[in-house]
Amino acid sequence: MKGESTTIALVGQLIAERLRDHYKLDPLPLLEEAGMDPKLMELPGARYPRAAVMRLWEIAAKKTNDPCIGLTTGYQIRSTSYHALGFSWLSSYNLLDALHRLARYYRVIVTIPLNVIIEEHDDSYSLEVEYPDPKYPAPPIALDSFLSSIIRLCRTASSESFRPIKAEVDHEDFQHAAEYEEVFGCPVEFQTGKTMFWFDKQSLIEPLPGNNLDVVIGNDRVVERYLEVLDPDQVTTEVRKLLVTLFPTGEANQQVVAQRMARSVSTLQRQLNMEGTSYREVQDEIREQLAAEYVREGKYSLSQVAYLLGFSDQSNFSRAFKRWKGVSPKEFQAEA
Repeated sequence: MKGESTTIALVGQLIAERLRDHYKLDPLPLLEEAGMDPKLMELPGARYPRAAVMRLWEIAAKKTNDPCIGLTTGYQIRSTSYHALGFSWLSSYNLLDALHRLARYYRVIVTIPLNVIIEEHDDSYSLEVEYPDPKYPAPPIALDSFLSSIIRLCRTASSESFRPIKAEVDHEDFQHAAEYEEVFGCPVEFQTGKTMFWFDKQSLIEPLPGNNLDVVIGNDRVVERYLEVLDPDQVTTEVRKLLVTLFPTGEANQQVVAQRMARSVSTLQRQLNMEGTSYREVQDEIREQLAAEYVREGKYSLSQVAYLLGFSDQSNFSRAFKRWKGVSPKEFQAEA
């Protein structure tokens, strides 16, 4: 499957279980028709070609005559379904932290260009899901599954009462609008030209009952090793490694990184864009990860942490930290 986009095999398992348990259909013939070996579901970290999973979704929708099968299947997700990313999610400091982790490590789930964009507003946060490459569109069924899995994981990590403010979905309601509102727990607008959730700010920044930075760090490392094995030549991985060493030197800029990688800046930009990210996003992600570790450990002053991460001063670092975690470094350290 080298060079081919893939999906983690446990997604196939969720579909198979839904077909068997809810629709009373034998999933094995359908898996065979889609070209998927069911034995892969038993292997940790195994993957299917994404094209095969898309065929299975199509076959499942046709056999069940249910255009919303993705919505209900994704909601059956378990913490193990997304490899170590699921455990990192449950142990994150807050849901904002967990959603940033999803944006950073989504390739565990599927290796296509995907943007998970989190933005802060006056009294809310928005999360937008965007598929930037027209070669890899998101069929409504697969998109619904991803969206409902996000809500399920949020509730698993926080409480069953967790609800977005509203949802916007870039496809029709298939005459099942009430079902979408029941699963998401909020009003849903359809055919809006974009796909996003809106969340109350407090619901995302409240510390989670299971937050444990040691567990997060351990599972994040498992995820990173998994992604390196999955795609050892990925440019994003190489950029991350370089940034860790360059931050304290004050030279962690795109020109220096491109030079170290024997590329022009424009070539580096293009390659990162093909992997669904940008230099600024990668820089922000690795800074966020290291910042949480340094602040939690308490071995360095905040001014030293700012220096280690290449910030010009402590105030810039503190503003960035609050954007990442929703709280100041001192509040985060006290909670930890």
